[in-house]
Order: sequence, then C-alpha cells, then structure tokens
Amino acid sequence: MLSIWETVTWNVARAGGFTAFFLLTLAVALGLALSSHLQSNRWLRLINNELHNFVTLLALIFTGVHVLAVWLDPFTKFGWNEMLIPLASHYRPVWMALGIVGLYIGLAIGLSTLLRPLIGYVWWRRLHVLTLLLYAAVVVHGIASGTDTRTWWGSAIYAFSVLLIGGLLLTRLVRPTGAPQSRSHPVLALATVILVAAGTFWAVLGPLQPGWAASAATQSSTTTAATQTVFPQSFTGNLQGQMTQSSSRFNGDVSIRLNMAISNGPAGNVQVWLRGQVANDNTLSITSSSVVLLNNAGQPLYTGSLTQFDASDQWNMTAALTSTTDNSSQLQVQLKLQVSNSGQVSGTITGGSGADSSTNGSL
Repeated sequence: MLSIWETVTWNVARAGGFTAFFLLTLAVALGLALSSHLQSNRWLRLINNELHNFVTLLALIFTGVHVLAVWLDPFTKFGWNEMLIPLASHYRPVWMALGIVGLYIGLAIGLSTLLRPLIGYVWWRRLHVLTLLLYAAVVVHGIASGTDTRTWWGSAIYAFSVLLIGGLLLTRLVRPTGAPQSRSHPVLALATVILVAAGTFWAVLGPLQPGWAASAATQSSTTTAATQTVFPQSFTGNLQGQMTQSSSRFNGDVSIRLNMAISNGPAGNVQVWLRGQVANDNTLSITSSSVVLLNNAGQPLYTGSLTQFDASDQWNMTAALTSTTDNSSQLQVQLKLQVSNSGQVSGTITGGSGADSSTNGSL
C-alpha cells in the first residue's frame, strides 16, 4: 500500500506542478496581450480580463495541489516549515526557496486584485508588475528542482513558455500601445534579451547536465543543531525498505526511488533516487542519481550521488556524500541490495571515509 501511495503522491505532485506552470504561462501571456492591446476587431473577444483572472485563479489552485501532494509524499518527508519557509528545505534549498517566494508573490498579486477597489488602479498596476518576477522565480524553481527537467518534453515545455512570454514581453516593451504617454522601452527590451540568454546558458550548463541532482541537493546554512552528524567514521548495517518505479511514455525514462531503514548499525534511513534508461538486454543505464543519508528523526545528514552502479547479480552502489552542515566532511557508502519482484528491498550498507569502492561498473 505504501508503494501505491508513494506513486500517487509523486505523480500528482509532478502533474500538479506542470499544470500550474502551464496555467501561469497562459495567465502571464494573456496579461501581456491585454496590456499590449494585441486584440483585433475581427477577433472574437476571447482575450479579456475575466479570462485572465479565471486562468490566474486556476493556476493558484493547481499550485495548491502541487504543494499538498509534495507535503503528503511519504518518501520526500517535507515538513510544513520546509514548504513555507524559504531556505529551510533539506532538498535543493535555494531552488525550493524560489518556488516558495513565487507562491507568496502570487498570493499577494491575487489579493491585490480583490482589493483593487480599495487600493486604486495605480497601486494595483504597480503590484501587477511583480507578475514578471513571479514568473521568473517559478521558471528557475521548476528547471532547477524538478526531476523531469532533463526529459525532452520537460525541456520543451520550459523552452516554449520562455519563448512565448519573452516574445510577448519584448513586443510590449518595443511597440507603443497607442495609449496616452505610451512609449517604447529599448533598454528594458535589451535587458530582457540578456536575461533570457543568460538563463538559457545557465540551464544548459547546470540543470540539463548529468550530476546536477547531487550539486543542487545541498542543505541550506539554516540547518539547526538537531541535524549534526551522528554517523561514526566507519559503520556497517542492514537495510530493509521499499522500491517504487515509474516510467515515461514519451522517452522510456525510468525513475526509481528506494526508501530504506538501517538496522544493526547507526539509527537512520537511506533514500536513493535513480533515473535512467532500460536497454534491449534489460540492463539499466543510470543518467542521474541522488542519495540522502538521514538520521532516525528523518533529518538529512549527508547528500550526494552515485559514483558506481552495477545491477548484474545484485544492486551494488557506491555513493560519495557530503555533510549537510560541513562541506569539508565527506563520506563514502556502499549499498549491496536485493530487490524482490514485489519491490521489497533488503541488503547491507558500509560507510566511512575509507569505505571500499570496488563495485563493478560506473556511471
């Protein structure tokens, strides 16, 4: 039952996030079209403030679905403080913070629309400019923290959205609307082009590269003393847990998550994310990975990624981990796992700064 629930919450979180992003893109596009007076008398009057407001409301609703599903996911174990306080997340804190900030900006913009009769048109319009900041924060949040960024369809969604919004914004900045005091803004238009180009280079050299999962999943500096390292310099233990697996219909990518408890050793848990492709000979080729070592309270102590992987007879993995509180503290762990057809996982873990790394195969 746990496997089914994990699969449901994980897929709802992903679907809710992409749906909210699509609706946000549509809402921003409608707003720019309205402010640019792109309507024609020959068109049906479909682009109007009522449609813009309705799509914006839908975007907020699906954002709520996304946030709730992430919180309910028993694998990621996000607390409400991590969901609502920027930089408090144990998972990619900076990039998660942008999503939280975007949520608050969206709520502020929605509230300003409700209070428009009280605050007046001028202040409402000034606050509405924050929509562009909201959109930029959500784009970076999605690309940097999303697990589907490196899929062709995920990359296509983000690219289409940025090109659409960027094109409409440039039209708005370069082409006067005909309204009183309306003028072009070539400097802002140039700044927009530079920001989009810089963001594209960042995405190509960062989130779209293998290994981003490990470099992005570092703990924020706000970690409390409760998450101090409790694992000894070297240790061994037994593992028991559950595997969940999903695959993409678009490109055949396989996503695997392992959630395992440690026994007969230091109290804690190990969480492993794997993404890869299944070859014709039924072997799994890993394209990205993330490994988290947690204490018994569910607090992340070490994060990193696999350096070696072999699934010939059993699943043999070697991971290089870094402390969430001290970047100079390194740990290497070996996982030897047996996975049953029902998804039950059992095996052993060996850890320490001098752990043997003789696992066959590499990433």
